[in-house]
Amino acid sequence: ARPWQQTSKMAASGEAGRRGPILDTWRTYPDVTPEQMKAEAERQAIKGKLRAAMQQKLRDPYAVGNIEDPAMARWYYVRNHQFDNFKATPKTSFIGLMFGVGPVAFFVWLFYRDRKNMKRDWVNGIGRNKASTVSF
Repeated sequence: ARPWQQTSKMAASGEAGRRGPILDTWRTYPDVTPEQMKAEAERQAIKGKLRAAMQQKLRDPYAVGNIEDPAMARWYYVRNHQFDNFKATPKTSFIGLMFGVGPVAFFVWLFYRDRKNMKRDWVNGIGRNKASTVSF
């Protein structure tokens, strides 16, 4: 008999009801546990529901309701809660200082030095005819 024509012991004994021939998953996939099979069946059911909702939306774009995509829900959750579990490490602290405090400190120093040089030139009577370090 061909694999798709074989029935399991449960189906052969009549316990399976009127479902007809069933593949014996233990012979087909001997390394898969029943928990893994159940999880895969649940994932396939979710995919089937999502596929049906997408097809409905394609057939009738004015249909009311939202399509609940679990992957998108997870993505939005991670995007909106990314700092809930943030842990400061030396690397993240260094990056924060370099890109947060560093540029501000640099511009403060630049304007301070330019102002100091301009006052020195005024005291010496040189004037400030040349272009300043910081000129807008």
